[in-house]
Amino acid sequence: MNEEVTMAVDTKKYGIRIHKALFRQLGEPRHIQLLVNPMAGAVAIQTVEKETSGGQTHRIKEKRMNSERSYEIYSRSFIHKLREVAPDIEDGHAYRLSGAVIPAVKTAVFYLKTLQRIDN
Repeated sequence: MNEEVTMAVDTKKYGIRIHKALFRQLGEPRHIQLLVNPMAGAVAIQTVEKETSGGQTHRIKEKRMNSERSYEIYSRSFIHKLREVAPDIEDGHAYRLSGAVIPAVKTAVFYLKTLQRIDN
């Protein structure tokens, strides 16, 4: 595994904020999948080749990569699933998760035990 990486989750906006440096570590993917593994107590961002129907696949829009330091994805279903496996997450708040990149499978894994509320 590589250096520690973080992502932020905003339950008010149903948003996920991912640092652009993480995308570079994942090989600058065109599509990613947001995954939740309740058994492992983890969530993951995995690089995929193309969008899949019915999944949590998101196309990375190149023009949005040219501004700011992070990339935001909005997914009500991902936030709902995350709240199912992490009942400490409350509506209307933002949280940070820490994890690591696994380069061999182009995946970043974030552990629910690292969950920290980042707003008041």
